[in-house]
Amino acid sequence: MAANLLVAAVLNAVTFLVHAVGLIGLTHLMTKVIERSSVRERRWAKLVALFLLAMGLFLLLSVEIAVWAAFMIGIGAFPDFETAFYFSTSAFATIGFGDVPPAREWRLLAAMEGVTGFLIVGWSAAYMVASSIRFGPFERDMHF
Repeated sequence: MAANLLVAAVLNAVTFLVHAVGLIGLTHLMTKVIERSSVRERRWAKLVALFLLAMGLFLLLSVEIAVWAAFMIGIGAFPDFETAFYFSTSAFATIGFGDVPPAREWRLLAAMEGVTGFLIVGWSAAYMVASSIRFGPFERDMHF
């Protein structure tokens, strides 16, 4: 049990670090897209920036899930990457299909992946809302 929690803490730290760096990069990308557009093109640039943010978050989450899946392969919890990635996606998104369980000794680690995913997905959603207000197209006091 202690090994599961220690490994989960390390993977959790790696995941949060990757996510923070990724969000910083996405913020810079959105800023450049909007700043390089003319005043006339700014509305479309804001939509493009928001689209890039959504795709960037999808890619970022995929990388983070792949890190967990690769580690699960490394410890022998799954026989191949496809199965590990499928399981990690299900756990990270807190769907938890349960059709592909990890090796018995790593079940607690798998549960902790779900907790990490819950926090990261929530952080991503909050970031997307904040960005759509800050960068547009949903600027504060401009709609509704």
